[in-house]
Amino acid sequence: MTQFLESKTGVDGPVTVMKSYTVPTDEADYFTEVYQENARIMSAQPGFVRSRLHRPLTDGPETRFVHVAEWTSGTALDRATGNPEWQASLRRMFDDPALHITSAPAGYRVVVEFHPSSE
Repeated sequence: MTQFLESKTGVDGPVTVMKSYTVPTDEADYFTEVYQENARIMSAQPGFVRSRLHRPLTDGPETRFVHVAEWTSGTALDRATGNPEWQASLRRMFDDPALHITSAPAGYRVVVEFHPSSE
């Protein structure tokens, strides 16, 4: 559980957090509800830009969600992950006996970016 609570990016510039969550498909709707409490807490933190939770168009026996959150800086993200309310929410989500979650979090920084051309 500790791996989900610590974020030491060492980055002063913008960062994007990407996490995948896998749950049994019959728990997917409930996961979405529980996840929103956690996301609500983080969205109120300084440096938060935006967060999106993606669900695949089709489900199999398991549903793999992808969470993408943007932060103004890794430093802001590091401070936000120290928030006790958020940590408690995360613990509740992972300790919930009605949810069987596996997760793979990672932080990223942009190294290549393209925009539509104006031609």
